[in-house]
Amino acid sequence: MATSYISEHSAEYSLVPALKKILQEQYSHVAPVFPWISREFSKISRHLHKDDLFHVLVMFPRRPKLNDQDSSEIYFTINWEVEAFNKIGEAKGVPVITGCPRAGDLWDLSNCEDYAWLDLAKNNYHEYLNPISKMKKNGCLLGKEDILALVRNSAIFNLESFEDFVRDAKEIQPYRMYGSQYKPVYFLIKTH
Repeated sequence: MATSYISEHSAEYSLVPALKKILQEQYSHVAPVFPWISREFSKISRHLHKDDLFHVLVMFPRRPKLNDQDSSEIYFTINWEVEAFNKIGEAKGVPVITGCPRAGDLWDLSNCEDYAWLDLAKNNYHEYLNPISKMKKNGCLLGKEDILALVRNSAIFNLESFEDFVRDAKEIQPYRMYGSQYKPVYFLIKTH
């Protein structure tokens, strides 16, 4: 049985700066957001961003999981909620990826510079628990250039069409008091 030593939110603290750094190699304006209807889509936000065009990359943080018998292999999970979100992304031209720090404990995480990025549209694994080494061997993991190509080839949004995408994506998630259990980070990448 594999289990994790951190939450998705803790993994997110490491993943967001790493992914932003990759994106900023090609794009000067990269804004990771967790959109709220009353904030990112408010009247003031609409006014401030009325002429903006941008790409959207969605990243789901995944927790590194370790097996009780062998802590040298890191696993991560792909569940149905993340796969369902990806279907909306594909329909709207939005790449959806997962990210997992390749860290075996908190201290590895504190200095982590190695991440497993997976494009859910090309994920040919339908297992719940996925060993990173097997994903790498089978060519399922994304490199820096792959991530940049996903963005380059993705749809272009304005704030209104981005709000429509966010609303559509929320509709397919199960209802819970505080929203879905799995919360993505939306990277808005300005086109000019």
